[in-house]
Amino acid sequence: MSEPEQPTTNEHPMLISETSGAEEPPSGAEKPRSTRPTVAWSRVATLTAKIVIFVVVASIALGGAAVVAASFYSQYGAVRNAPNARAWSGLTPRFAGQAVCVSCHEPEANAQDASVHVNVSCENCHGSLAAHSSSEAAAKEIVPVKPKDEICATCHVAVAGRPAGFPQVDLAEHYSGDHCLRCHDPHSITAVRPPSVSHPLADLPVCTTCHVPLGLKEIPSGHEPVGDAVCLSCHHPATSRRP
Repeated sequence: MSEPEQPTTNEHPMLISETSGAEEPPSGAEKPRSTRPTVAWSRVATLTAKIVIFVVVASIALGGAAVVAASFYSQYGAVRNAPNARAWSGLTPRFAGQAVCVSCHEPEANAQDASVHVNVSCENCHGSLAAHSSSEAAAKEIVPVKPKDEICATCHVAVAGRPAGFPQVDLAEHYSGDHCLRCHDPHSITAVRPPSVSHPLADLPVCTTCHVPLGLKEIPSGHEPVGDAVCLSCHHPATSRRP
């Protein structure tokens, strides 16, 4: 009679059962507690403080910018009285508005509307005109300011940042013998051509022989005694023959 076959494995049966599963802690042992990440409260406090400081600084900067802008661009500057609505209501307006100007100066307004100055307000060049337009008597007594060269140069002096197609002049090279309005009509933006020489120039001496402050015919104000070539560059002669 043959003997029963023995298991081929060399491992003890008890060892197999013990190693096949995870070890269970003793029934009376305490299980380990689950660990939670600790909150870095110092970092949270630091971040919160930085945010508060940033908001305060930004608010102060924006408020200061608003005050500066109001002082530069409003009629009366920044309103420092409280409440603002009552402070502003007690002030007298200084600007009349474009509609008021047009109601009396229609020819100039029509010429301006047909030019590239259509969007330029009258008071940008003539100053505040509320007092001038308050009554007929005031219109005669308070004469609008005639624009000076500095007003024209504000927009038309050559600046590198302006578009190439925008009318610009180099004041050093542009004609400096007289004021801008001597040649330019600001309403229609057309240049008034200087008068041509109406008499013959043949066999005549230089222009400054007759056209000097105490000469036969005084030169216009703002002109300087210069050579004939400079004079004739603007005042083109109509004829060079004697009659």
